[in-house]
Amino acid sequence: MFSLRRVADWIQWLTMFIIWTMILYHVIAILSSWMEPDHRYGEPKGRAVKVFAPSAGQTGYETLWMEIGDRLRLFYRMGE
Repeated sequence: MFSLRRVADWIQWLTMFIIWTMILYHVIAILSSWMEPDHRYGEPKGRAVKVFAPSAGQTGYETLWMEIGDRLRLFYRMGE
C-alpha cells in the first residue's frame, strides 16, 4: 500500500526534475542562439569568393538529383 508521504515525495521529486529540465533546456537554447553566427549565409568579405551558387532558374526535385549526380561524376572524374 502506498503511503501519502511517499507519493508526496515522489511528486515533489518529479516536479523538481521537470523544473530543472526546463531551466537546462532554456540555458542551452540561450547559449546556442548566442553562439550562432548572425549572418550564416551572408556575402563573403574582402577577397573571398562564394563558391556555391544554385542553378539559376531551375527548381524542383528532379533538378536537385541531377545536380547531385553531376557533382558525384565530377568528384569521381577528378579522383579526389
